[in-house]
Amino acid sequence: MPELPEVETIKRGLEKNIVNKAIADFDCDWKKMLNKTLSQYNKILKGLKIVAVRRRAKMLILDLSKNWHVMIHLKLTGQLVFGSKTRCVVGGHPIEEGFDCLPNKFTHATFTFTDHSHLFFNDIRKFGWLHLLTDLELKKEIEKMKLGIEPFAKIFTLPYLKTLLKQRPNNKIKQFLMDQSLIAGLGNIYSDEVDFYAHVRPMRQVKTLSDKEVGLIYKGIKKILTASIKAQGTTFSNYRNATGEAGAYSKQLKVYGKYGEKCPCGGMIVRVKISGRSASYCPKCQK
Repeated sequence: MPELPEVETIKRGLEKNIVNKAIADFDCDWKKMLNKTLSQYNKILKGLKIVAVRRRAKMLILDLSKNWHVMIHLKLTGQLVFGSKTRCVVGGHPIEEGFDCLPNKFTHATFTFTDHSHLFFNDIRKFGWLHLLTDLELKKEIEKMKLGIEPFAKIFTLPYLKTLLKQRPNNKIKQFLMDQSLIAGLGNIYSDEVDFYAHVRPMRQVKTLSDKEVGLIYKGIKKILTASIKAQGTTFSNYRNATGEAGAYSKQLKVYGKYGEKCPCGGMIVRVKISGRSASYCPKCQK
């Protein structure tokens, strides 16, 4: 599932290409991904303009004219593809199907703009969704999700992190980092990488952390997410062909996905299960 850096990268790629475009048509062949009927979508969307593209946690929000919004969650295998005659921008789960033949069998929703460009929502497993919402509906839906603080919010300071940690003293560290009601946007990938940066084992309890380790966790969250966004994440690609190249940060990962490989320190990276999720770490580096 795309995490904060991947979704932020998709957001930045899309806002350069779809802002100010007017919607001419909308189509969808998978009703379960919509929160209203297809006819309602068409009636409301036609003629509206994309005003802005935002991110909240791991979700994208397309702000439209006349105070409408489309909230998008890519879930496990969702992918957004913007296509015009001269440009193709792809973000999300890699799908090998060529981008020169869209829509294809994985395309379940299509925005057609008045300039004949398109925004396609592809999804192999059909877990992703897009909801058309008014201002009030958007506010209620976000409130219902009970999302925590954004890691780049000004109020997310070291003292703020310490306050959050005190609320979950018995949580495993990885479990704490992945709790979307506390800090929004971190998932399996970046929780492993933050733990490695802080030299802490993911299965340790929060209450065992020293002040130094808490400081490293805070610094790691900021530093690693910033570096990943700069490298366009680990699953994002911006290209014109079907090479499916991964975001450059995949080359910088220290432990995630490296189970059974050697750590630079010489130790062997191992894997454990924590609350049903896999965690990779180096027993030699992380204590």
